[in-house]
Amino acid sequence: MIYQSLILQCALLFVERGEWNMASIWQNNKLLRKWEIKHFKQNANGDFNYNLAFPLEDPLVNAISNYINVKKDYIYVGAGISQFINAIVGLTIWDNVILPDIEFSLYKRTAFLNNKKVIFVKGIHTEEFIKNLKKIKTSNKDLLCISSPRWFNGEMFTKKQIKNILDIFKGTLVIDEAYIDYSDNENGLLDICLKNDRVIIFRSFSKKFLASGYRTGYMVTIKNIDGLRNTIIPPHSVTSYSENFFVSLLNDNKILKAFVDTREYIKSNRNLIYDSLKNLKGIEIIKSDANFISIIFNDSELMNKVYDNLNDLAGIQKFDEIVLFIKIWVNNEKFSQEIIKRVKEIIQ
Repeated sequence: MIYQSLILQCALLFVERGEWNMASIWQNNKLLRKWEIKHFKQNANGDFNYNLAFPLEDPLVNAISNYINVKKDYIYVGAGISQFINAIVGLTIWDNVILPDIEFSLYKRTAFLNNKKVIFVKGIHTEEFIKNLKKIKTSNKDLLCISSPRWFNGEMFTKKQIKNILDIFKGTLVIDEAYIDYSDNENGLLDICLKNDRVIIFRSFSKKFLASGYRTGYMVTIKNIDGLRNTIIPPHSVTSYSENFFVSLLNDNKILKAFVDTREYIKSNRNLIYDSLKNLKGIEIIKSDANFISIIFNDSELMNKVYDNLNDLAGIQKFDEIVLFIKIWVNNEKFSQEIIKRVKEIIQ
């Protein structure tokens, strides 16, 4: 309990300062810093034993395989989800790339840079998105990319909804699960992915371990794409330090448990904001399963008033394209109470 308390106290300290990132946690927390120094010699070893002839012997592929209980043949390691977006969306095998009209912008940019025909599907809510997807004629050469929890509001697609999508959509489905560890289901949609070769899952360690600077993520799919492992392959994409770092971390149960406790605390403060603001008039808040929560507006003037009352706080973003919303990156209870107070100052 002392170990977990120290991790949590450090997380809360730096969240209050608006420094919720890899550097503040890993460099300023005495316990984590001690762990990192202890493993430094091993992690920084330049003689990383990686043989391009045997990519499935990558130590991190094996560590992830053990952690999520998935065959290593279906796991690919890369420099965060960004590398997977560039690699998969840019493949020449797709006729069309289908995207929610509100999604992480790298999907759209990558598709356009690779001269793809892009089809946008409207839908603030998941059910609305699926209803509009049904109107589009698709083939097995199309790629559909969605996030779950969703990038802009943290709403998750249910397993039933994903199965429905796979029934009405004929192509390959990418599910970006960058925020899955802040939901109540760490396994996410892995079971569907492992039973259907039309499904690809992206995951990142950036959110899970507050370690975005290490630029490491993984992809899971049983789909066979010629040459894919040679396209997304360490150590060309991931440094040997990051590889060794996460191998060590995934084998340390105390560290893993400490991060679970930290994420649970963030979730409780996210839910505090939702429960306190969900009934206010003039805004909509969709229950989030991510480490953020979004306030959606119909009125730009009202949004700007709320934003002006919040924007001196860390972790506040305003978006005014397609949908008007303010995205709030959640941290501690003091922060959540301040958000609630300031929003209610504008919206009674």
